[in-house]
Amino acid sequence: MINLKPQILKKLGEISDVKVSYYYPQKWSNLDKKPAISYYEMDNSVSSRADDEEYSSNIAIQVDVWAKSSSKCSKIAIEVNDKMEELDFERTLATDLYEQETKIYHKAMRFEKIEIL
Repeated sequence: MINLKPQILKKLGEISDVKVSYYYPQKWSNLDKKPAISYYEMDNSVSSRADDEEYSSNIAIQVDVWAKSSSKCSKIAIEVNDKMEELDFERTLATDLYEQETKIYHKAMRFEKIEIL
């Protein structure tokens, strides 16, 4: 098993003018000033074994973009995709959502890769 969350946090932190957090943004009220990115690990399972030891892992990460405008949300989502590609992740899902109660635009994105240990 491998933990890629520190590398993901560092890479997403390279995107300017966003707040990056694990799981959910800490303050929803600040989205007018600074959009948010949240991420979490969805899967970290054995992909293959060799000599009775794990050789590679399936890694799946969910990244969510939260913003007060759809255009800002989409712009940040493109940057997220680029950063995750730099870590050799492949995008497997991207969908637009809108949180009616809070009037927040939300892009849910999923990325996967097989990591050789």
